[in-house]
Amino acid sequence: MIMNTRRKTVFALSLFFIMAVAFMGCGAKTTVYAIAVQPTAIKIAVNVAIQFRATASKSSGFIGDVTSEVSWSSSNPAVATVNASGIVTAVGPGTATITASEQGMSAGSSVTVTSVTASTFNVGTNPSAIAIDASGNAWVANYGSNNVTELNPSGALLGTYNVGTNPSAIAIDASGNTWVTNFGGNNITVLYSTGAYGGTYGVGTNPSAIFIDRSNNVWVTNYGSNSVMALSASGALGGTYGVGTNPSGIAIDPSNNVWVTNYGSNNVTALNSGGVLGGTFAVGAKPSGIAIDPWNNVWVVNQGGNSVTKLNASGALVGTYTVNSAHAVCVDSAGMVWVANYGSATVPGNTVTQLSPDGVVFNTYTVGNNPDSIAIDANGNVWVANYGSNTVTVLSGAATGPQYRTYAGPVWP
Repeated sequence: MIMNTRRKTVFALSLFFIMAVAFMGCGAKTTVYAIAVQPTAIKIAVNVAIQFRATASKSSGFIGDVTSEVSWSSSNPAVATVNASGIVTAVGPGTATITASEQGMSAGSSVTVTSVTASTFNVGTNPSAIAIDASGNAWVANYGSNNVTELNPSGALLGTYNVGTNPSAIAIDASGNTWVTNFGGNNITVLYSTGAYGGTYGVGTNPSAIFIDRSNNVWVTNYGSNSVMALSASGALGGTYGVGTNPSGIAIDPSNNVWVTNYGSNNVTALNSGGVLGGTFAVGAKPSGIAIDPWNNVWVVNQGGNSVTKLNASGALVGTYTVNSAHAVCVDSAGMVWVANYGSATVPGNTVTQLSPDGVVFNTYTVGNNPDSIAIDANGNVWVANYGSNTVTVLSGAATGPQYRTYAGPVWP
């Protein structure tokens, strides 16, 4: 009898405990204290889709991503729509507010959708490269007329400056000096910000691309001598490093690693800042242009493969995306990838393709013949050098932010 009583008591206490826990669990509902939406405000072109994200703080102490939990809505679906995953798609020109809501709490972000307009400006013969300085002026290397054209942000001519033979690439340093590779002269010309001549420095055979690192060192690919050279800001030689066959393009990541496309060997070479080999990675046929995105991925255009290859920061293949006549590449600050579709001398291309960070084609814009280089200014205008038309096309408001740079500085090389 005593044993049965004890068992009943234990059972009753256990049942009471279970019911109490259940009751407390039902009553302790997690409350959302606040919600925030990113990006806070953005400008995008028609047809572009971009991921919005929501974060929240809760009574449980949780602070983090709730993108998949909240309810998404658009104040003007004729301008921009949003799906349950927070992906916003631009539909037509105008402004809309994208709102994330949960438990009566909400936060919004404005989206301005632009209709892209194109303007065309005459430059020299066979413009092959373009860079934007800190004032928004465009500097264009004219391969066929051995000079550089400077345009103001509105496209008005500011000056024309003689350089060496067959200028092929251009970059602007932290002091506003313009560095130009002369493919046919085996040297580099430096112009001051005024356009005045600043010096000429010998490099390897057929210098084809140029990039300036965070320390203001100048890196040059020598197409004809299968090497990369590093020069100081004063033009002194810092080192010469072997790479693959016919190095064509160059980019430098946030860790100061140097990435080089080898047109003749269908691969990419990675060097550290001291020129030590970090790896060689296969890509498509005849890789030419190269750029780094905000997540340190490496984008390579394969001129002979009608494609774009995406590698991660370690050189592993992420994906390959079809883009006909791909020749040059540039990335904006939202991670959108811009590809110039050059074509050939007999069948010139005349378009620029905009890809998402995942390689999805968003837009294709008509420009001049044989687009050879792309740069994006601080206002998100896309500047394209048209080799076959002797012009520059400006796609106003096309990019989702300025050109992405791998380090902070006053210029957009």
